[in-house]
Amino acid sequence: MAFHHRKMAVGRLRRSLIVGTALAGLLAVGGTARAQAPAQAPAGPAQAQAQVQLPAQPLAASLEALSRQTDTNILFAPDMVAGRTAPAVDGRMSVWDAVVRLLAGSGLEVVPDAGGGLVVRKAVPHAAAGEAAQYAAADLTEILVTAQRREEKLQDVPVAVTALPAKALRDQRITNLQDVSRVTPGLLVSSFNYSSPTIAIRGASNTFTQIGVNRPVAVVLDDVFITRSSAAMFDLFDLDSVQVLRGPQGTLFGRNVTGGAILLNTRKPSFTTPEGSVSVGYGNYNAVDLNALVSGPVSDDVAAKLVVSRRSHDGYGEDRLTGRAEDDLDSTSVRGQLRARAGRVQTLFTLDYSDDHNGGRTLSSLGGGNDGNPRTSELGFPQSFTRHMAGFANNTEIDVGQGTVTAITAYRLSRSVERYSSTGTNYAFLTTGSQQMNDDADDVKDFSEEVRYTSPEWDLGTFVAGVYYLNEDASRQLGTRNFAARTGVLTTNQLANQSVGTDSISGFLDGTVNLPADVKLTLGGRYTLDQKQGNLARTNYLVPAAGFRTGDLNSAWAQFTPRAVLSWRPIPDTMLYASMAKGFTSGGYNTEASSLAAIVTPFNPEKVTNYEVGAKTGWWDQRLTANLALFHLDYRDKQEFVQNTVTGIGTILNAAKATSQGAELELGLHPVQGLDLTAAYSYLDTAYDDFFIAKVVNNTGHPLGSSPKHKVALTANYETPVGTLGFLSGNVSYSWLDDYYTGATKSPQLFVPAYDLLNASLSFETPDRRYRLTLWGKNLFDTAFLQTPSTAGVLSEYLGPPRTYGFTLSASF
Repeated sequence: MAFHHRKMAVGRLRRSLIVGTALAGLLAVGGTARAQAPAQAPAGPAQAQAQVQLPAQPLAASLEALSRQTDTNILFAPDMVAGRTAPAVDGRMSVWDAVVRLLAGSGLEVVPDAGGGLVVRKAVPHAAAGEAAQYAAADLTEILVTAQRREEKLQDVPVAVTALPAKALRDQRITNLQDVSRVTPGLLVSSFNYSSPTIAIRGASNTFTQIGVNRPVAVVLDDVFITRSSAAMFDLFDLDSVQVLRGPQGTLFGRNVTGGAILLNTRKPSFTTPEGSVSVGYGNYNAVDLNALVSGPVSDDVAAKLVVSRRSHDGYGEDRLTGRAEDDLDSTSVRGQLRARAGRVQTLFTLDYSDDHNGGRTLSSLGGGNDGNPRTSELGFPQSFTRHMAGFANNTEIDVGQGTVTAITAYRLSRSVERYSSTGTNYAFLTTGSQQMNDDADDVKDFSEEVRYTSPEWDLGTFVAGVYYLNEDASRQLGTRNFAARTGVLTTNQLANQSVGTDSISGFLDGTVNLPADVKLTLGGRYTLDQKQGNLARTNYLVPAAGFRTGDLNSAWAQFTPRAVLSWRPIPDTMLYASMAKGFTSGGYNTEASSLAAIVTPFNPEKVTNYEVGAKTGWWDQRLTANLALFHLDYRDKQEFVQNTVTGIGTILNAAKATSQGAELELGLHPVQGLDLTAAYSYLDTAYDDFFIAKVVNNTGHPLGSSPKHKVALTANYETPVGTLGFLSGNVSYSWLDDYYTGATKSPQLFVPAYDLLNASLSFETPDRRYRLTLWGKNLFDTAFLQTPSTAGVLSEYLGPPRTYGFTLSASF
């Protein structure tokens, strides 16, 4: 089998030399260019002028009041400022200057973080200019996450979560979910085609494309659930953070999932600080990146933001029979936000729109018609992908004195059309069978509403309670045409017109009780009622009598999904926890079934129970953080697509019991000012405990699809001042993914070999940090890594992007 991968010892040595040389080069540059200078105020939000009026009072109270008055995020550890008194501060000044006055004589200092906020910490002697900012931004103890529906520090949350703040997204040039997957333990993102991505967490995934099914991993944009996989893979821009929650999310997040959730959060416009930025990039394959942002106050209580992103590049491959480019890109995205406040009410309106086009995927034959080049296809038919997405959301927060009520209303629509060949070569190269061409169009409209109450942090504890409603109206038209081997005679011409409506309503409650000896007990649960209405009209244009209609179908499922977490801090910088959580992936209909009997029989929810123990620790004055999670998931009624070899009909069944267990380790090390090192490792052991159907299939004992046993990610980021010229920084990111199978059959033809990727960038910023030039490269080994193997008609392969490189010039004002 001719899958393209590298296993030569020379290749491994070369990679080690490249990584080692890159890291050594960064350190050498830092050692020669370091210059001692006092910490300086950053450009941007911290320099905004504001009227400040603070009496002499405890330092914590002054910092909190200043944060509210200026709408600036000021982070500090309560025990660090305990017992300290701040002087009175009165007058018009920058937020930075106000904090400096408050900290005078306290032995503390202020440094900026990458998101425009400020961090108070113990004073570091002789910190070089710019280094303090780098150190603070990388400190895991200061990263805020919303894994439990309230802002908490990453190291305080007893949940397995990876958080990537804005600075990490920029430095590592993370522009899509596949980039997120590179650096996140337990997460795998690949693609069969553009409308059918594969997103797996801890082996939880499926490859269903039917409109009547759900996926076990949720993608959530600003608290709004993206229902369809065809709408979940988009360019990431204007993000404040990405958070990946691993394990079932059956309590706090509106749409139950068995694998986990990916939370994408954008940054709100500021009431006090105007800002703007523009960036222009160019790279090989004629890649052009344009981004522009303008944001700031319209009045004292109204702020607005507009962001535009434009990306395009030529094809990474082409169909050698037609000469058409494939795996190209033409994408435009726009997001606007309007934020307002009045008294105790604050509201945010968001509108977004995106438009994406390309020439389809490069599915390259390994059999008939193979020319030996994996970047060419031999399909002979024009492929294309077009998608339009739009969304409206309102997030309103009301301070009710004792807590906050949040209401999130959203409407989203997505329309995509993809024409592709599911067979890996043209019919002229086939000796038997046929080439199948698919015309796949879906139209999805979602309305959702969530209302929740978040309590204050009382001495006794906290809780969150709410209700959630989702209405989804989805339709899909799947046309299939088959062309006979050699002759190209049309042998099949069918259209499956699918329609499914979903109503889901749930109520949830999750609370934490503070017990003696720094022990906390969290108990929560959600009750969910899902109802689906569906129908299918299958038209056979060659044999009209073979068509059928189902009429209206209707099914409902109710589930209760609890969770319990016990956490303990034996010492201040160490938290240990143990948890149990349940989740489910909703039932549905196989709306692509070729027989009436197969579609009218629904499949039931897939259920999972996760047992987990973990530790979140900090060492060496928090310069080293180490987070560990050990987990064991039990699946019941696992949803699987089964091709019945007796009847020839494929359908979705609750066919299996399965187990997924393993470990995830994340390390962060900041040995010297300006240098940040991170490492992530995951071990995954999965198996079908019972997947046997007499005379049809026996996959018992096989591993789950999309579940590589080992995964490693390493990153290094270094920044240093270059005299008075500005700042020089570099980033190196290396990842290695073990081999795995894409399906349950453990077929050698569905095997993805192990591969590694190396990305790097080098940046220069002016002293005021307003101008930045970045040279970047991705997949520097030019690894021909496999996304999806195919066995339809002929063995074929679809590779990930090749080596790309370029530059980006950005300016902020």
